This record gives sequence, structure tokens and C-alpha cells, in this order.
Amino acid sequence: MRTFALMLLPAALFAGQVRFARLGDFDGNVEIQMQAADPWMQAERNLPLVEGAWLRTGPASRLEIELDDGSAWRLGPDSQGEISDYSRLSTGQLITLLSLDHGVAYFTGEARGKDSLSLAIPGAQLILTNGARIRLRAESSWSEMAVIEGSVKVSSPDVEVVLGEGQTIRVDSASDARLVFIHKVEAMDPDQWSEARDKALYAPASANHVPERAGVADLDSAGEWVHTDDLGDAWKPKTAAGWAPFQNGRWRWYDATGYTWVGGDSWGWLPYHYGRWARRENVGWVWAPGDSQVFKPGEVYWLRGAKLAGWGPLAPGEEWAPSSAPRQFAAASTTYASWVQDATAIDPAGFTDRPREPLGVAVFALALPSPALVASRLDATRPVLRAGSTAVNPVLPGVTYDPPEPPPPDSADSRPPAVLTNPDAAEAPSVVTDSPEAVPPQTQPAQQAVLYAAPVYTGIVVMNPPEYPASAPPKPPRNPTQTATPAAPGTAPAPVSPSPVPRRPPLVPRTHPPDPAPVRKGQ
Repeated sequence: MRTFALMLLPAALFAGQVRFARLGDFDGNVEIQMQAADPWMQAERNLPLVEGAWLRTGPASRLEIELDDGSAWRLGPDSQGEISDYSRLSTGQLITLLSLDHGVAYFTGEARGKDSLSLAIPGAQLILTNGARIRLRAESSWSEMAVIEGSVKVSSPDVEVVLGEGQTIRVDSASDARLVFIHKVEAMDPDQWSEARDKALYAPASANHVPERAGVADLDSAGEWVHTDDLGDAWKPKTAAGWAPFQNGRWRWYDATGYTWVGGDSWGWLPYHYGRWARRENVGWVWAPGDSQVFKPGEVYWLRGAKLAGWGPLAPGEEWAPSSAPRQFAAASTTYASWVQDATAIDPAGFTDRPREPLGVAVFALALPSPALVASRLDATRPVLRAGSTAVNPVLPGVTYDPPEPPPPDSADSRPPAVLTNPDAAEAPSVVTDSPEAVPPQTQPAQQAVLYAAPVYTGIVVMNPPEYPASAPPKPPRNPTQTATPAAPGTAPAPVSPSPVPRRPPLVPRTHPPDPAPVRKGQ
């Protein structure tokens, strides 16, 4: 049995800028757990997500996450997943591993350059090298990966294959036939929602003004681009009179960036973490994107008092020190909130004790003091698991778990080895199976399996879901309008997949449905 070897290397050799994903569109009951010892909390739009965060949805709920590389990761109803690896090496290479513990998930995107991009379900791992749209599903006794568009490499402890468009691989843990190859993609109800989101995020006009990818589509409907003499093109939001930046939202503490702004406006991602705000006569507040693509917690000046904190936007290009007043310091653009030592959140909502003389009760500061470290976060640890596997072990504060023993080698396994075709050939891979849904094995000469190298991870891949209700999620009903087309004798049924939609960049958009896929040899 082949396993993935993961090496624990000194973090200092590979440390890079911390990556943040955006919690975007969601409906229903959605909860987040940032770290192992943290309690579950309700989702907030524009909440920055970090490596190790767990996400779960309730019945009739769904969630979308936008990654900093422009990819989208979605969870359907009664689903739970983890951002297992989300790091940036000192060389700039992005390492991303998203895992689904149970339920349904969708992914649209691709790995760029030397980036590593993988998706995991119990028993298998999917590696993306080109643009693709993927659907994952994990049930109690089986899991499956379906390619709606593009192609991917699927790795398991037994075999690696190339999975093409309109094809599905099922990992059945309750049968000797570990891998089942299916020449179709069964339609599911959440498919239409995921396709609609792909359309909404595809090729926004604001992409011509900003290099960032997450949150760009929101700018088109929430404002307009105007030209200024000193800033060039700037974005002006559609807001009511008296509005100012950094008023609608709250600050949340992150170990990597300090107090970080969570914007309450639907568009409040890019304008608060990339670039700065400026106020211009006869125009109002505008956002200048700036040149840096580095995520910022929120570029503001701070006022610190005994029981209050204040802040306001720094001007574009301003190099500010607390020894002098900021350029845009004025009562109209400074927001206040109650503040106490060790607070992990600062919320201006409901604060009414606005000081008449701010500098009489507070002083300028570059940043507020950090809260004390909670001891329970040091006690909660997670076991080290192999990539492509998950375990349902609840994480409890104050309890330390030892890494599980690796499974013994399956020396007594009498199953015949899987036979793979050359991935460069036209034939689809054949997998030994007893499933009636799968294509019967083809008679062909034995070939040596072509193995693809697993992505190089620089840390421990951890996929240990937090405690979750034991009730099994209901299976979504199939769409009765999409069925397999009868095939000629001796051939496999033609694939049936959700209707194609325009892909998000860098995928090539389709302006009309593709021609029916021909039945390949071996299908």
C-alpha cells in the first residue's frame, strides 16, 4: 500500500505572508470554528478565514468561500469541511488543501505556476493542475469525486488515475472494490446554486482596476469607478449621506495581523484590506486600490483611552506617526467604541458616549495592545493524519491527543492490482470493481501504473473534524429531468452532467453548450 510521506520541516525555512480567505455569500445556519480550542460561532460575511478553520452548514444552508487565488470553495446543506493547509512559502508558492468531512462541496479554480492545490475526501485526494469545476460528496460509508468541467488527478493509497470531464470516482469503504469508476455525473439539487455563483463571480468589470481576485465582483453592483486628478481611477460606493469608512463592521483579533476589520457592508472585503480611503470635494469618500497586494488588517490611525478606542482611515500614501495628527483626523471620520484590556472584538455598534474633545481623553497610537493568550488554546492539539484521510475525533479544550498509530500493511490483501491506462492515451482508466454502476474491466495488456507525485507539503496535514451532531445528513434528491442517454449495445452510457456555465478566469468561458461528448474507446 502506497502512502503519502509528509515531512515536518522547520517553519522558519518556509515562512511567508499569512494567507486569508474570505467568507462570502451564505444562507441559513452557518458556523465557523477558527482554531481547535475556539467555540463555534455564527458566520459573518467578509470574515477573514485562516488555515485550520472548520466550517459547517445546517439543513437548507450553504456557504461560499473565496480564496486569494481567485478560486471558490462551497459547502452545501448539512456539510462540514476544513481549510486544512492554506500557506504561502517564502518563494511565493501557494499551498492549498481543502478537505470535506461529510456532505457536499463544490470547487471552481486552478493552480497557477508552481502552486499546489488539492481537495480531500475520506480515502482519496484530488490534485488540480488545470482549471476545473469539481463536486465532492462524503457519506458515512462512501465518498465520491465528480468532474463537472476540466480534468484532475485522483490519488488514493491504492492507485492514481486521471479523471476527465463528466466522470466520477467513488471510494467505497464498505466493499472490497475500493475504487469505482463511473462514466457520468449524477445531477444534484445544489448543482444549480453552484453554477449560478460561478456566473455571478465570472469576469467582473472591476477586475480591470484591481489585481486582487476575491471580492472583485461585489464592486460592480455596489458602486462606480470615478477618475480623480491625484489618485487616478478610484471606486465610490453607493452610500447614504454621512457615511464614512470603518463605521459599519467590527474589529476582530487575529494572531497574525492584530485587530482586523470585518466589514459589515456586502462589498466590504477589498476596500478594507487593500488600498486606502480618501475624501474629495463634490465626490465624497472614494477607495484608491494602491499598488500593494499584501493583505492589511485595516489601515487606520488609532486613538486609545482608558475605556474607549477610536479609529479613522489613513490617507493614500500617508506615512503617519502618533506624534502628529493624521491628515483625515476629524470628528466626521473618526469612529469610537468601548474598549477594555484583552478584548478580542471591538464593535462600535450602539456606542453613544462620543467624546467632545477626543484628544483630552485619548492619545494617538499605532495599534492597540494585544489581548492575553488563552491557555486552553495551548492545550488543544490535533493528531497527525495522512493526506486524503479524515477522522471524526472531537476536539475538547484541555485534552491532548496522541497521534494515531498508522494502519498495518495490507499484506494479506488478495485483490488484484488495478490496471491503469497511459494518461496520454484516449482510453479512460479501468478500475477493478464489482459495482453494477461501473464500467466492466476491459481486456488489455497489463501496464505499469503511472504515478503522479503528491504535492510537496511543508507542514503537517491535519484533518480532524471538531465535535458534530451524530445524525446522518439526508441525501439530496436526484433531479429526475437528467438521466443517462441509452447507449448502443457494447458501449457505456454517455455522461450526464450539470449544464455548463461560463468559467471564472482563468478558465475559458463557454458562450453556448458544448457538442455531445463522443463515446471514447473503453467507455
